[in-house]
Amino acid sequence: MMTRRKTRSCSKPRNEEEVVKPEPIPLDLVIEVLLRLPVRSVARCRSVSKLWNSTLEDPHFTESFFTLSSSRPKILFTCLKGDETVFFSSSPNLQDLSTYANIRMSFPINSSSHICRPVRGWVCGLHRTTKGATVTVPLICNPSTGESVALPTVKTRRKVVICFFGYDPIEKTFKALCMTRSSLGGEDTPSGEHQVLTLGTGKTSSSREMIDCDILHHPAVVEETNGFCQYDAICINGVLYYLAVVHDVFDGTPDIVCFEFESQKFSYIKKADHGMGMYSGGYGLESTLVNYKGKLAKLQPNYSNVDRIYDGIQLLVLEDAAKHQWSSYIYVLPPPWRNIYKDDTLCFVGTTSKGEIVMSPNTISGFFYLVYYSPERNTIQIVKIKGLETFKGHKAYTFLDHVEDVKLVPKKAVT
Repeated sequence: MMTRRKTRSCSKPRNEEEVVKPEPIPLDLVIEVLLRLPVRSVARCRSVSKLWNSTLEDPHFTESFFTLSSSRPKILFTCLKGDETVFFSSSPNLQDLSTYANIRMSFPINSSSHICRPVRGWVCGLHRTTKGATVTVPLICNPSTGESVALPTVKTRRKVVICFFGYDPIEKTFKALCMTRSSLGGEDTPSGEHQVLTLGTGKTSSSREMIDCDILHHPAVVEETNGFCQYDAICINGVLYYLAVVHDVFDGTPDIVCFEFESQKFSYIKKADHGMGMYSGGYGLESTLVNYKGKLAKLQPNYSNVDRIYDGIQLLVLEDAAKHQWSSYIYVLPPPWRNIYKDDTLCFVGTTSKGEIVMSPNTISGFFYLVYYSPERNTIQIVKIKGLETFKGHKAYTFLDHVEDVKLVPKKAVT
């Protein structure tokens, strides 16, 4: 005889089922994920909640993002179109020998020749308006986020305003050194009305301060296009270096004037005894200041004969600023070099962390490219840049080691 076995169900009725709540994701893990997001995604995440917004604006997060971004720098391109300057960026790719430049942002900077070199992910350019009188406003822009902040208007009645951009690592603030001239002509006319414009922080407003300069000089024009002048300057560890004509010692080629943002003092470095030319006589490859492994350096073409045909590069590295000591290195380019420069006018872009010297055309033609020269291997690589075809015929500027920054700058009133 079969008997039915009684069983007791251990399950609860559906309406009495126990709800298992997921464990919250630790905040440290969330931050690690956010640090690896693109800049625009980080900007969108600010609107998730007040907690996320405060976390993403915390100095610890923004500095960590900047440090991580520094390990994967991008290449930044600028191109003037109408009354705006358009920014593109791409990741360097020497393996595929090609990369795509994505359009980032455009800003109302009237001339690409007034674009200063990027500093910690930000760039500075001049916006000029003419309503009765010409007003010049330095504009600090972040091509990654699209944010822009106007510095105080440059006080002057002169026609020419020159602006250099830098960063004070002691005060941790962006600063611009501005000076004026009555006109571009007249090599005996020094610059004047030296002003330091400081971008405000969360507690202070942006400011303008007039300063004294005891060195009679003016910044040297390295290139002039359609009435706009290009100057050469670079900021390294809180010190701004720029090519300038020092009137008391000028002998035909410029020296380098230094401005320390912390002390607000000017000084100058004499040119190297090995020769520090400036102009190539219209043959391209004008001399350029660069950051070479943390030191100020200068790249210039090396000419092999009286026909002004260059087949090499001279690298001058500043070893001791106080003693005006330079080291000189001359590199003879491999034979394929002649097939590159004969059709395009190239300009120096800078050097990579591996010591490679990078050059590019100064105008976008059929296609745009970068030339990487390795002194160690004495080889040349050409990397094609896609995505700039619609800007054919426009002048372009290229900047290496562009770092993305997500730090917001408060838009406070200027003083």
